Amino acid sequence: MAKGTEVALAAPTGRAAKRLEELTDHPATTVHRLLGAQGMTGGFSRNEEWPLDADVVVVDEASMLDVELTAALLEACKDGTHLLLVGDPAQLPSIGPGHVLGDLIDSGAVPVTELTTLYRQAEGGAIARLATGVRGGDLPVVDSPDREVVIVPATGSAEAARRVVQLVTDSIPRALGIEPGAVQVVTPVHRGPAGTIELNKALKAVLNPGEGTVFGFDPGDRVVATANHLDLEPVGFANGEVGVVTKAGEGSLDVAFASGPVTVNGTALSDLRHGWAITVHRAQGSEWPGVVVVLPPEAGGMLSRPLVYTALTRAQKHLSIVHASGAALVRAVREVDVRPRRTRLAALLAEYAADLAG
Repeated sequence: MAKGTEVALAAPTGRAAKRLEELTDHPATTVHRLLGAQGMTGGFSRNEEWPLDADVVVVDEASMLDVELTAALLEACKDGTHLLLVGDPAQLPSIGPGHVLGDLIDSGAVPVTELTTLYRQAEGGAIARLATGVRGGDLPVVDSPDREVVIVPATGSAEAARRVVQLVTDSIPRALGIEPGAVQVVTPVHRGPAGTIELNKALKAVLNPGEGTVFGFDPGDRVVATANHLDLEPVGFANGEVGVVTKAGEGSLDVAFASGPVTVNGTALSDLRHGWAITVHRAQGSEWPGVVVVLPPEAGGMLSRPLVYTALTRAQKHLSIVHASGAALVRAVREVDVRPRRTRLAALLAEYAADLAG
């Protein structure tokens, strides 16, 4: 890259941006912050009238970009800016509308480079082997004598929930030396004994018991954001960011998020949930040293290859899978792709590229 080239690094989530910053030793931010998100209006200050200064814009975890955010990003890139999107099309598509990364790849209208080595996990390790199998529609038998991957069978949701609490609070810290604070529970569902609501109650009772002094939260609680509040001081937070409450009092919480400390008050408090257990969708874009993926029977109809693949690849060093979904897991990985989205982007881009070539 030419000397003096200005590069902007961004990712859809604060945690992914933080990881990008650590890996590159270059400042990185969320896409919303890069574009100057306006807290109240939902608009962005960086646009065609006031474009980004960068010559090169790199966005990691691009599978999470929906059409609206991508459109805003493109509007803020002046003519001649190079945009590099880095992402894994095998993961879940964006929560918002569209299938941007997949459509860009399918269109054949933009240069695509495919990286075939999994660098996130130890090369050739059990997590990487399992993820590669699932990506291709297969659920391989995992041979992991070093306990990088552990399969924990359970006969139903209640037993699955008990196993999860045991793994996070006792087995993983004791056997592998990974503290509970570095372990994230990921589940497809909110409801039921092995959904986020009940699991968070059970995990709080063991890891940080308390009365819930402010809005149900105590200092030491892990929380997850369920909406964007980028206007809060000093840095705000984005949907999906996980943090820890450092102070609670007088109707406000101080929370340490990956992107920095935030004082949360007013209506923003209602957009925080306990975060020891989060959904697969919220976990996307983040990773943790230890991850416990729980697959209860009620998740059977929701399971798909992208969902399972996204869940498994959140783990860096250790992955426990609490498996209570029976044959639904094998069937989902083998047969169930994500529900197709009706989009026109790939066709429009292909048509545009053909017109340019003609």
